[in-house]
Amino acid sequence: MKNQIPEPVFLSAPKAANLCGVSRNTICCWIRDGKLPSYRTAGGKYLIRPTDLIQFMEQNHMFVPPVLEDIASQDEQNQHQETASQDLRETSQEPAILVVDDDPVMRELTQRSLAPLGLPLLQAENGYDAMHQLTKNPLIALVILDLIMPGQTGDKTFLEIRKTFPMLPVIVCTGQDLDEAESMFQGIKPDLIITKPYQPSHLMKSAGTFLSDLGF
Repeated sequence: MKNQIPEPVFLSAPKAANLCGVSRNTICCWIRDGKLPSYRTAGGKYLIRPTDLIQFMEQNHMFVPPVLEDIASQDEQNQHQETASQDLRETSQEPAILVVDDDPVMRELTQRSLAPLGLPLLQAENGYDAMHQLTKNPLIALVILDLIMPGQTGDKTFLEIRKTFPMLPVIVCTGQDLDEAESMFQGIKPDLIITKPYQPSHLMKSAGTFLSDLGF
């Protein structure tokens, strides 16, 4: 059933530049300046959701070509199918935990902290990779998400997760002050925010509580 779940639609920076009628460098500048939302792959390439590009273009009074609207429409249809597939995200088998952090050392430390739970542990090093893992692995029952990551920050990744998988628990880990971290989330809050450095036992027990609430 996993192969029937459509993948999100993304635009490369050159494709977005062509649709906007600007150079690739201009697109990258907009992204680096925080004006245009994007994902960043492990290889350093920028990927843009078509709906984000349309919103940016409309806000800046730019002409939105019909082909871009068609691409965005297809992406929205895929998202609806993904939402409908929530009933198919059965975790009747052994659930998995997804650890999202751009720092490989922190990913390893988090995995060690969660190892006593005895569950499969998957890794993602950025927001794009996290969404890909979630789309392809219906057994993921909990996400441990770093807040400060290059490319797409944890708060934006959280919103993507919540929009696509509304019932999936997310624990955010951050080195920021708790009040400062909470202020980054507008409206919808994570299920739990844990500040670093944390006690491994605290993260493990918190994760265990969410899994227990899901029946595991």
